[in-house]
Amino acid sequence: MHGLNGSLDKVSAATGSYLLEHRGAEVTRPPWSPLDATGKHLEARGYTTDLSAEQERELMVNVATAIHQSDLASSQPSFVFVPAYTCNLRCPYCFQSHDMHAGRGIYASMMDEARVDDAFRVIDAFTEPGSLARELSMLAVDDPAPGHQRSPLRRVGLFGGEPLTRATRPVVAYIVEQARRRGAALWAITNGVELDAFTDLMGRDGITDLQITLDGMPDVHDRRRIGPGIRRSFDRIADNIDLALSAGSRVSARINVDSSNVDQVELLDDFFALRGWSGHSSFSAHAAVVTGESTHESLVSHAQLLSITDQSGGGCVRSYEGYADGVLGRALSEEYPFQRVAHCSAETGMLMFDPHGDVYACWEEIGIKDRRVGDYHNGVLRLDDDNAPAWLSRFPGAVEQCSRCPYALIHTSGCANHARANHDTIFAAACEDFQSYFPGSLADRYTAIEAAALGSAINRPPHVHRLPIVEVTGGRTATMTRE
Repeated sequence: MHGLNGSLDKVSAATGSYLLEHRGAEVTRPPWSPLDATGKHLEARGYTTDLSAEQERELMVNVATAIHQSDLASSQPSFVFVPAYTCNLRCPYCFQSHDMHAGRGIYASMMDEARVDDAFRVIDAFTEPGSLARELSMLAVDDPAPGHQRSPLRRVGLFGGEPLTRATRPVVAYIVEQARRRGAALWAITNGVELDAFTDLMGRDGITDLQITLDGMPDVHDRRRIGPGIRRSFDRIADNIDLALSAGSRVSARINVDSSNVDQVELLDDFFALRGWSGHSSFSAHAAVVTGESTHESLVSHAQLLSITDQSGGGCVRSYEGYADGVLGRALSEEYPFQRVAHCSAETGMLMFDPHGDVYACWEEIGIKDRRVGDYHNGVLRLDDDNAPAWLSRFPGAVEQCSRCPYALIHTSGCANHARANHDTIFAAACEDFQSYFPGSLADRYTAIEAAALGSAINRPPHVHRLPIVEVTGGRTATMTRE
């Protein structure tokens, strides 16, 4: 795949290996003849070029800038409530402090209805796509014309600490009520321990989406997901997932993986199937690496985890296949595959409202006072002159290392918070070995898609089944078309 123009081609292993090994280098002694169709095709598709490295960088920055401006103009800000900083668990790997979760000092406050009303007054003023970037004078477009119909609020999030406990139930119910009045759905990132107290707030007109963590089978999970008075949480969480699915909510199970539980991914995949979740249309599962608290380096490599989930066959647990699935899906639909350059919602505008009246852009930074992007009081949002525009200014074209990377429009610079932890600035790359695992993942995912597509044509009435990809092998060029 060409990381700038989006070309997608199937080549021989020798050609593919050569192109990967010589990225950014002179073409010397390639495995194709200078006069054969392969060399001509690779040049026509942009894989080999006469452009200098600086010209390629300039072109990438221009393309990324155009996509970035489109991102900012078309994105409704993401709105998230933090009802409390407290949490009923004390997971050893959590990026938040146990003082925060215990509600010590400044973390003791809980959001009340007046604070919720304040936040919704801000939300009502910023539902228009691009409104936050426009407020910061970061859009090169005019304001909407007078009389322009305001966009409806689509989604509201709940985060913590732990947002769904019996203590937060009253204020969460009020948030749900206010969101319902506006026709908005809600999502929550929750540990699921006390989810049974919220069944009447779940479903199509309430909390429609839940991310819930299971870190292994009971003997492993119950050593990691523990809290005051909570030593066995696995069964409670599993039962609550059943309740949520029965109530009509979608559930995404998250598995936090490090070296101590990497073997649990496949066991959980089997458990999800036995529980009847794997085949449920409202259930999905995702594994993600845990980073070291001090180093922010993965304790299990992304490539290792990807290998486990990608080889699971018919299992439902995924990990980092999403990068390849996304660009392949768009390319095979004959779209330009690189639609966004924001790595997460924080980079197109996220407003996280905490109980104190502070606003944050990133959930890994909530509660850290000097990371605030603003505050909200009496329904008025005041944005920080430095922190707020910085988040909306981060994209691959603004990060020097990324501006020279062939994967910049795919990996989109990685997590800004991880970049800050390792480089003291969000304007740095967080590669997290993407270059090492993505090429193989792309090839594997395409092979699976091709096999499924061509296999599905067997025993059907004659028709042309087209895959919009070009195959270049042995000096011959052929469109991937099968009768």
